[in-house]
Amino acid sequence: MTTTAEPAIVADQVSTRTSAAAPQADGQRWWWRWPATVAAASAGTVIIGLSYRLSAQGYSAQVYYIVFWLGLLTAMLPVVARLVAPTGTRVSRLWGVLLFAVITAIPKYLRNPTGPSYHDEYAHWREAIDVLGAGHLFVPNTTIPIVEYFPGTSALTLASHALSGLDIWSSGLIVVFTMHVLGLFAVYLLGESLLSSARAGAIAALVYGVNPSSIYFDTQYAYESIAINLFLWTLALTALAATAERTRTRRALSCSAVLVAAGCVVTHHLSTVFLIAALITVAMTGAVRQRSDRRRERRDGADAVGRQRLSVWWTTLCATVSLAIAWVALCARPTLDYLSPYFGSSVRQLGSVAETKGHAGRELLATSVQPEWERLLTAAAPAAVLGLAVAAFLLVRRHQIRFQGPTLGLMAFGLAYFISLPFVLAPSGAEGARRSWGFTYVGIALIIAFVATRWPESQRAPFSRRWRQPLILLVFVVLLIGNVGGGLNDPYRFPGPFRWGTDTNSASAEARSVAEQLDGNVGRAWVVSDAYTALQLAAYGGLVIAAPSPGFPAWELTQSDTDPRPELAQMLTTSHYDYLVVDIRMAEQPAFNGHNFGQGDPLLGMATPMANLTRLDSVPWASRVISTEHLRVYRLKLDSLASRGARG
Repeated sequence: MTTTAEPAIVADQVSTRTSAAAPQADGQRWWWRWPATVAAASAGTVIIGLSYRLSAQGYSAQVYYIVFWLGLLTAMLPVVARLVAPTGTRVSRLWGVLLFAVITAIPKYLRNPTGPSYHDEYAHWREAIDVLGAGHLFVPNTTIPIVEYFPGTSALTLASHALSGLDIWSSGLIVVFTMHVLGLFAVYLLGESLLSSARAGAIAALVYGVNPSSIYFDTQYAYESIAINLFLWTLALTALAATAERTRTRRALSCSAVLVAAGCVVTHHLSTVFLIAALITVAMTGAVRQRSDRRRERRDGADAVGRQRLSVWWTTLCATVSLAIAWVALCARPTLDYLSPYFGSSVRQLGSVAETKGHAGRELLATSVQPEWERLLTAAAPAAVLGLAVAAFLLVRRHQIRFQGPTLGLMAFGLAYFISLPFVLAPSGAEGARRSWGFTYVGIALIIAFVATRWPESQRAPFSRRWRQPLILLVFVVLLIGNVGGGLNDPYRFPGPFRWGTDTNSASAEARSVAEQLDGNVGRAWVVSDAYTALQLAAYGGLVIAAPSPGFPAWELTQSDTDPRPELAQMLTTSHYDYLVVDIRMAEQPAFNGHNFGQGDPLLGMATPMANLTRLDSVPWASRVISTEHLRVYRLKLDSLASRGARG
């Protein structure tokens, strides 16, 4: 005998089925539970800070990884236990989501609280400074040129700066932190609205809060960190509008969703792409579900209600697509050229990996110092998600649960997470795959929240009530450690000692000093440098940095033992690249990231021969003008070489 779904799930309404005794019991014990939970979060924060100090002082990775996870689990598990508990008031769960959001922002904040460290942070920090100085948006950016055309991050940062009076970096951190907290509340509302309970919303927020991008990548100061939360709020507001009973409320929420979507469009290109993809998935799934309902000859009025709700999603979709097309056409034309190469090259490289049985692909975690147990959990996290997705399918099939289109659509969107996993093996696809997880995990969060809250309560069912909460906590720990381990590498997560060839731990006071000195002496100079020194030259000096490529092989100045070809000399001269900045540490060891000048570097995986650098002091086309312990700045004089190319 089959059963039908509970009406709350079919209608996507917030259920009020809670035990009358539960809120009362929770309220009677709040006076000791919350202080203890906050105290644990505070203690965990101190321990996380200790792990960073141990890393910076050069302790073994085995030591500082254990200390880090001890701190993060100490901070998280008490509040997680409260949020997944079957008893509790809606208000207490909201307070728990707030505390959890703060905890998940702490590791990145402690990583570099006083200035930029990640690659994208240098670019956005400099962009905000330049916008403030210019007095208008759309200022060219030398580190990430596409940033110029998506000014939402700079606009919000300068608004925060004007209101708070803080410096640009601190103002940007306030914006990122605020958006991070609001984003988890958006996931909570999605789960609560679509899965019919506050507990489901809380679990969805927890799961999303430990996606591979959340704790480090999407809490950095960058445009995706802001736009991804606008993505979440567009979905949440649309879901709330679709279930609103009053017409005025529905229209207000729908308009709000469109406004938030507009903010996403002007802030980040990739977030807009994923927003449109999610909305299309929901709208198309809803359309298929409606057709299925018509075939069932439903005459109870539910069909009309379903059409009304689905129309809200179509409205948000059409508005977002229209806004995105208008923005790209009128303000951000380079966007398509910027995005188009990534997917094609990823597919080609993935095909090559398959043909060569993996020998041409990436060796995951090859240069990582991660402990073996974290590596195992990194591999276990996707397997756990797959197991929970299968459990959701079996649960739906066994109990014949029929979700409404929006719920089913977002869950289907989340399954794209599994499609992205093979692309981690492709060098060009790895970054895109990782970036997709912050978006698709919203669907994964709904799937896991559904399983956690709707698993049969019978004592004969697998994982009876007695073991349910410990099992949920165990799954949470696996996802937390595994996802963080699979998100970013060690130099991004820990402030270790100087290590050449990383965006984060190759920074030095020397490079900052040279950047400021060049800016003070010659102004906005055009400079050739390696990929790591270039970040600081652009950020602290506002210098224009060359972007080497096969068509513009500026790397020949150091990666070759011969003079630059006349064609290159002519390109450098006509483009006014007058300076070369060299960090001699590029000759002391291979770059951690495998290159000194991008993936086209002819010495990929190798250190630059010291002879290539020392010869610069004897060539007629370069003269040293600044020296520090490790950095040398040369004034380029390539006119004679360029004239040979012109005569040729």
